[in-house]
Amino acid sequence: MAASFLVAAEPQQQLAQAKAAYAQGDYRNAAQLLQKLAIEGNASAQFELAKLYSLGHGVERDALQASYWLEQAASKSSDYAESAQAQNDIKQALEQRRQENTRTPTTLANNKSVVATEMAATTISPTTTTTSTTVAPSPAATKAEPIAAAVLTDKPSLAVKALADAKFDTGMRAFQRQNYADAYSHWYPLAKNGDADAQFNLAAIYAKGLGVNVDLLTAARWFSAAAEQGSAQAQYHLAIVHAQGQGLPQNDAQAVYWYKRAAEQQYALAQYNLGYMYASGRGVAQDEKQALFWYEKSAEQGDVDGQYVVAGRYQQGRGSAVNLTKAWQWYRQASEQSHSRATYQLGLMTLDGIAVSQSDSKAFDYFSRAASQDVIEAQREVGISYSLGRGVRNSDSRAVEWFEKACNAADLTACYYLGLHYSEGRGLRADPVRAMQLFTQTATAGNKEAQYRLGLIYANGEGVAVDEQQAFTWLLKAAEQGNAAAQYLVGVRYANGTGVKVDDKAAVQWYQRSADQGDAYAQYNLGYMYANGRGVKQDQAKALYWYTKVAAEGDADAQFNLGLRYETGNGVEQNDQNAVEWYEKAVAQNHTRAIAHLGYMYEKGYGVARDERKAFQLYQQALPAKVPRALNAMALLYKNGRQVKADDNKAVELFSQAAEQGYANAQYNLGWMYEYGRGVRKDIAKARDYYQLAAEQNEPLAQAQLQRLLNP
Repeated sequence: MAASFLVAAEPQQQLAQAKAAYAQGDYRNAAQLLQKLAIEGNASAQFELAKLYSLGHGVERDALQASYWLEQAASKSSDYAESAQAQNDIKQALEQRRQENTRTPTTLANNKSVVATEMAATTISPTTTTTSTTVAPSPAATKAEPIAAAVLTDKPSLAVKALADAKFDTGMRAFQRQNYADAYSHWYPLAKNGDADAQFNLAAIYAKGLGVNVDLLTAARWFSAAAEQGSAQAQYHLAIVHAQGQGLPQNDAQAVYWYKRAAEQQYALAQYNLGYMYASGRGVAQDEKQALFWYEKSAEQGDVDGQYVVAGRYQQGRGSAVNLTKAWQWYRQASEQSHSRATYQLGLMTLDGIAVSQSDSKAFDYFSRAASQDVIEAQREVGISYSLGRGVRNSDSRAVEWFEKACNAADLTACYYLGLHYSEGRGLRADPVRAMQLFTQTATAGNKEAQYRLGLIYANGEGVAVDEQQAFTWLLKAAEQGNAAAQYLVGVRYANGTGVKVDDKAAVQWYQRSADQGDAYAQYNLGYMYANGRGVKQDQAKALYWYTKVAAEGDADAQFNLGLRYETGNGVEQNDQNAVEWYEKAVAQNHTRAIAHLGYMYEKGYGVARDERKAFQLYQQALPAKVPRALNAMALLYKNGRQVKADDNKAVELFSQAAEQGYANAQYNLGWMYEYGRGVRKDIAKARDYYQLAAEQNEPLAQAQLQRLLNP
């Protein structure tokens, strides 16, 4: 609502605000902003206002008003294409209306107190959505200000009929023919004589400047005269006069008073606006329950904007406890009245299975309906659905089509997805340059997913030269916005000094932020930092906490790490049974090092019944990964002919593979094979060299053998 009263804003800014409000489903606020600009002669606003009247968005549907504002705009605009498009939009809307057989504009036929026109700024619209519960309305905050008396003694602005000759119906027919002077001549004497309907219509003539100069003060006085006689419509319009300061000093307390008078007569628009006054604390103490009470009153009478607002309030828990079932019901009612954003909300709830069975296909149907009504976010969701095959057969070309529409309307997420399609060549020819433009555009505008993607592009040199500093810059931006994967990578870069100076403390901080969001890689690395005292005081208990957390979530590396810790007693009390348990979990995920270590546990009978055959099978399973422990163990089995036919050549081959990786016991064993000529030609010099390598790693058998060779 605040935006509605920024009267000092430039016309283009106000027009942009109106279009933004309309795009968000806030039709009333859009109408309010456009009415003011249209009255001031802004052709673009007049075009848009004509559309609102033709569609009944934010105002009552009114073909006469639509035509009036279209003519006003066309007479000022030098843009023929804009004028032609606007006229075409109006014609289509009116044709749709006739086909739908919806209600006709308010005229004498159904309510003679409205002259086929609505005041400027028909309603006050909130900029956020709301919820509801039934509460008793509080008493009015103030009494009415007496302002009608002056108008009853003033002089007419045009020639008027004698009271005896004045006919209300004749005035209405003249008005419909746009013969405003004749209408005035009939209504003025009736209004002076106390006819509330004539008073209301006379107020509208002065407010709109139809046949007379615009005179908001006189309009306010005539509204007041009709309002004091109990006309709900006049009370509602008088409330708007007070709320917006149209001809009278702005007075929210008086606005609340008259909104309440009209609302108590079941005038839906007044109920809606009274809800807003309570929600925003204007003219009355802020009260979310009262706000919901009045919003829901308007919704129950079929007010589509009220239905949308009430749905949002039940969804958010404003004014009552969260009630997603009611939220769904009100969104559905609003959607049935073609409220596009309500339809979009139904899509979101169906997609997530909120208050209704989850269904990708039904969600797609809702998104498609909203997308056809130009809801930008819905267009993006339709694109995502086609891209992922979510609720509809995958079609990359259709996905691109919808992403293009939403991206052209400045939806950053849609632009990001469009960039992915250009990058991967899905639905169109791959274009790394265009992809880079889209990623840069959206990343610069603050889209964290695009920032993360740019970081990866620069890090991996995807279509650009590798630039570690640029990679770090974009990853940091995404990390600062809460992207967990980016936070992890920023931590890695601080730890390794990639694109930034090494800073272990900073690495720990970013690992922590990512770990708190559940990123398993960050949790594992955080455990490593605590285990090794990097960037933080060494703390094996905290290291164990993070390793255990990651392992419990199914990470095979963490499971292996825990098994190794329990096997060696590193940071925990040594426990072979626990070691076997964690090794087995990692083995179930085909973790080759865990397979090798579990084989060792079976060979030695540590934490499990000794089973050399099982050990042999596990070692054999781990061979392709060339895990040193498994290679060395298998070589010994071949050397000694246990569980397999003795084969010194195979033993030497396996010892060599493990020795090349620096495995001390394999280096000792290979030295022994050279010393005694088993599987290789006897070579004391090579034997001594391998003993030396193993001895330097404190291998006791190698040290003894080396001492014997050096001191025969």
